[in-house]
Amino acid sequence: MKLDNSINRETILKDINHLLVSYGYKTSNIYDRSCFDILARKNNVLIILKILVNIDSLTAMQAEELSKISGTFLASPIIIGLKSKHHYLEDDVVYERHEIPVISPQTLCDIIVNNMHPEILAKRGGYYVKINGSLLKQLREQKNLSLKELADLSHVSRETIYKYEQGNSQTYPETAIMLEEVLNKPITLSINLLESEQKNTLDTTIQEPMELIKLGYEIKSSNKTPFDAVSIRPEDTKEVSALKNKIEEKLIEIDKLRNEINKKSSDTEILLTNMDKNRNNKTLDLIAEKTNDIASVTGHKALFVLKREHEGNSIKSIPAIYTWELEDMEQISELKKLIDERTNESN
Repeated sequence: MKLDNSINRETILKDINHLLVSYGYKTSNIYDRSCFDILARKNNVLIILKILVNIDSLTAMQAEELSKISGTFLASPIIIGLKSKHHYLEDDVVYERHEIPVISPQTLCDIIVNNMHPEILAKRGGYYVKINGSLLKQLREQKNLSLKELADLSHVSRETIYKYEQGNSQTYPETAIMLEEVLNKPITLSINLLESEQKNTLDTTIQEPMELIKLGYEIKSSNKTPFDAVSIRPEDTKEVSALKNKIEEKLIEIDKLRNEINKKSSDTEILLTNMDKNRNNKTLDLIAEKTNDIASVTGHKALFVLKREHEGNSIKSIPAIYTWELEDMEQISELKKLIDERTNESN
């Protein structure tokens, strides 16, 4: 499948959304004034996409907010672009801007349609690939080659081969090709951009709504997004962080631990939180529509915390909880029950 490399951003957005939906992803609406454009989920994979014609137009502030939102949701952020100020992006190559991966529309298409992940990483100094160090050692020993013998055949130093086998695996594609010719097997690793490795999370803690804070939530402010904040149960966040640390320490068990993280993250209590902030009803309805859309894709719940009376107990099917109701609550279970009741009422 080929995507049209149009330089029209709106066309790219439309094509990517169609691609994702066609291959089983649930997608959000398009938010072109946010730090992201589209959220998409399929099973336990959640990706957050920003589409740009020129990838150099991504600001550090946009990238930081995108990274924090992705880390909070355990999602994978990806920038889709056509060119930089110097050249057009090549297909099947991963670039970076502000530590966020950047790929062409066609590369995304290959990942989604063919499960074909890129292997080449473009950085300052040229192109690089990652070598599977344990496989390299296994193949070398199967051929009864010493470190020096393999180094001589591949025109690199003994220390370089040792470094690759110990996991310091980044090298030039030409070196990897020489090693593969000697060993007669592919030894490079693909770059799976759908696996979340984000560690940043929203860090600006705000002191409202106090009623949720009293119930044990941390309220993290979110800028450049269609919602005001994210409310998080701290103990759940700590569990996920601990699991991510285990992944780094036990690379052999990475697949098993990643499944465990996905299970834990699905149980994490995250509330997309909005407040009235003296907004009129029309503005609240608009915010509710956007938040509802994002909640449906991420799988998290949403609510409004209101100080003044509003018609009905929900806004566009999002439960509206009043501050005086929260003040009387002492247990999280009371809030959950009220959210469920008002969700059922609105439905």
